Amino acid sequence: MIRAVTFLGLILAFPCPWYMIAVGGVLPLPVIVSYGTAGGVVLVFSLVHLVVYTWIFHRVSRLVSAIVLIAHIPRPVAGIVLVSALLALSFLPIYGGGENLAGGGKLNYTAYQVYRDAFAHWPQTKGPRR
Repeated sequence: MIRAVTFLGLILAFPCPWYMIAVGGVLPLPVIVSYGTAGGVVLVFSLVHLVVYTWIFHRVSRLVSAIVLIAHIPRPVAGIVLVSALLALSFLPIYGGGENLAGGGKLNYTAYQVYRDAFAHWPQTKGPRR
């Protein structure tokens, strides 16, 4: 369970650098993958990011699970600490996109704001159709 929570939390909240020619942003993985819907070269770069970050997050989640087992940390305590840390990470204004991120001027969005902007074009449903 710790491994699954770690893996899912990293996928949803970890600020992943998104590379094309230069760093194009620091974004959660689902947002990077959503940019791949544009097709072409962006799709290729997004799929490469998906494979690489999924593998990295899988390895990190296995490591966290092993540390919890070796250190004999109670699983509920480890789960609460893990979820709290990932939730706190998602509220930090460390996400953003654009050119020349070295100045840090565009890294001022929370995870919620990045998700909202990335998925704003998705169709809104008002409920079941009758």
